[in-house]
Amino acid sequence: MENEMEIGTVVHSVDKAAKLIELLLYAHCPMSLRELAEQSGYPKSTIHALLATLRRHAMIDQHPDGKYFLGIRLFECGCAVSANWDISSVARPYLEQLATATDATAFISLLDGENVISFDQCSPANGVQVTQGIGQRLSLHATSQGKLMLSLRSDDEIDRILKKIGMQMFTPHTITDISILKTELAKIRANGYAVEDGEYKIGLRSVSAPVFDHSGTVRYALGVVGLFRRIQSDEFSRSVAQVVTQAANLSKAIGYMK
Repeated sequence: MENEMEIGTVVHSVDKAAKLIELLLYAHCPMSLRELAEQSGYPKSTIHALLATLRRHAMIDQHPDGKYFLGIRLFECGCAVSANWDISSVARPYLEQLATATDATAFISLLDGENVISFDQCSPANGVQVTQGIGQRLSLHATSQGKLMLSLRSDDEIDRILKKIGMQMFTPHTITDISILKTELAKIRANGYAVEDGEYKIGLRSVSAPVFDHSGTVRYALGVVGLFRRIQSDEFSRSVAQVVTQAANLSKAIGYMK
């Protein structure tokens, strides 16, 4: 009974303190007592008492001009959390949900120099299993996760990268014209996800969506790959929606708050 009460109870002072920390986090600059009161809706006396308590624990600090900012203890906490994160463990449930929902192989990839690497994947219990090869370096211009990562770069960076690594033709569908690829990358930025339509291997189609960290930086690409009939099919459209949703859920799980 005691545990049930604890689960359902909100300690209001802690809740208010957390709200003040969030306000300072998203302000990206020190805030005055008046600004905190206006944005939180709390009385100044309440805010002053909460901030004084947080200052005792070095979670909040104060400039000589009276404005408040996040303290060093929160930085230490963030570093400790980051050090203990195993992204594969955190991502595993989302990979499993994707594989089950789409009957395709779910994967998570990261950018490594001029390639992307899938470092974990989950195959569906039903349907055809497609393996990408954990640790295999994949093309930037011919895979959905590669194009997603490439779309984050400026035009000058894209030119420099592709001039260095080239645009190898893997299938008749591979984009090897940089102007056509840039048009594709613009669509990716607008849509919020990337699609591969038989460009890396004949018959395989994939979709990838970005995974953001706490700072709003894209760290990973979450996606699925399978023998979809065509990218215009209902099954592929449903998979796109699943990938976008699970990528947003995983982003939230590792600290991203939009």
